[in-house]
Amino acid sequence: MRTITLCSGKGGVGKTLLATSLGRIIQRQEKCNVLLVDLDLSVRGLTLLAFQNKYELDQLPFSLTDYFCLEDGDQPALLHELHKGLAQNNNNSEESQETTAQATAGPSTYERLDGLFIIPSSTESERPDWTPLQHLELNETIDKLGKFYEFATSSLPVDYVIFDTQAGLGSLSLAATTLSDMNLIVLEEDDISWRTALNAFMEISALNKRLQRKSHSYFLANKVSSSMLDAADKLKAFSFLPPVPFDAWVQKLFAHATITVLERDFEGSDFFKQVESQVWQELAVILGVRQRATGNGPRSAWWRG
Repeated sequence: MRTITLCSGKGGVGKTLLATSLGRIIQRQEKCNVLLVDLDLSVRGLTLLAFQNKYELDQLPFSLTDYFCLEDGDQPALLHELHKGLAQNNNNSEESQETTAQATAGPSTYERLDGLFIIPSSTESERPDWTPLQHLELNETIDKLGKFYEFATSSLPVDYVIFDTQAGLGSLSLAATTLSDMNLIVLEEDDISWRTALNAFMEISALNKRLQRKSHSYFLANKVSSSMLDAADKLKAFSFLPPVPFDAWVQKLFAHATITVLERDFEGSDFFKQVESQVWQELAVILGVRQRATGNGPRSAWWRG
């Protein structure tokens, strides 16, 4: 199983939209099951995007907040409930030709599209009290998230895990980066985003080096304009993925209804096409699931350093 973590130094850079789009693209191109995990316990962007029906969300037996709040001895029973939910949904998806965000397999489903499963940060439709989790020590968080990850790799019917984290580097975000094959540090072209992204890169690299993990980090510039091509010289020494241009249509669409990202029409957007044809193709080569197409130019473009 391959694992990708999306993180950032500041908020509003498009992590959740990118995570969801990548999940859809990987599921379709690799014909596999993808698990998206909402680790942003404060904003809960991925959870609110995927579970618009409050009653449906309240019926889910598992969330990350529940998992982290339980004592270690009580966690296996909760993980067993998650396994039952995903196994049931996997069988249902095989029987149906198409699963949509509006037509799901039942009140306990985690499957939002065919082969795309989402673990919510909280099952409470109203804002939960996540304050106690803010004070989790990093080592404790790595341990607990590591146990969830081990369970996912050994017991859940998924081939890829994508962690969507909160803005900034809290203990949950850092813990996720130690479990991933690849960390995508998402940034925009403003100065604060560049500075915080660079700080995030250094902190993640130092932590993984200390723990002797083999995770690799890459910058992913989102909502870019032509002027960013010049600014890219500042970070030529580091690894960049193909940038995603600003798409005004997506911004308006997403502002109107977040559920749009799970609808078929979204695949026609320039944003989605760029992530699919450029970003994922590069990621697939790095992850070893694809070979670089013959005839492609050398790795001399600015985002390849």
